[in-house]
This record gives sequence, structure tokens and C-alpha cells, in this order.
Amino acid sequence: MSHGNPSGVFSATAAGTNAGASATYTADAGQTFVVTEISGHTDKDSVLTIEGPAGTIFWEGNFDLTVEGLSFSASPTIPLPLNTDAVAKIASSTTDCQVNISGYII
Repeated sequence: MSHGNPSGVFSATAAGTNAGASATYTADAGQTFVVTEISGHTDKDSVLTIEGPAGTIFWEGNFDLTVEGLSFSASPTIPLPLNTDAVAKIASSTTDCQVNISGYII
């Protein structure tokens, strides 16, 4: 979703099932995002990514359910290229997952 916010903060959340989930915050022309958190929950070990809309991976992490429990949170500082949507993905779950991406707009 696009909000026409020229500066400030952004956040997007998506829920999913066994196919995983993808949360997207759409960039307006001239916007650059800096991702500062990816968080959520899942019921299965999974791969987490911060990507651009064309599938370019800017950050990747592995979620281990036995170590971290049902919830996950990571705080990378990932500047995205100009005019690039912020996309957070969780690759899979058994039946239930949610992913959130947030950061600031410059």
C-alpha cells in the first residue's frame, strides 16, 4: 500500500498459512526506505527475507522454532534503493504465520 508520506515511518503486516506470507509497503516516486525491523510469528522453521519487488534479496535470516519459540524479531539496518518497495517474506509455516516490516522513510 502507498501512503504518500514523504518522510517518517512505515510499517506493513501480512498474515499467511502454509504458503508463508509477504508484507509489502509500496514506495512513492522519490522515496527511499530504511528497514529497521522484521518481526512476526510462525509455527515452523522458516527462512525470512527482506526483498525488493523483483525478488532481489537484501537480507536473509533463518528462523529456528526450537530456539526462538513462536515469535521472531530481527533489527537489521537495510537501506533500500530509491523507489524500491519494502517487502518482508516468511517462506512457509504449517498452518499460521504473520510477518511485519517496518522502518523509516528518507
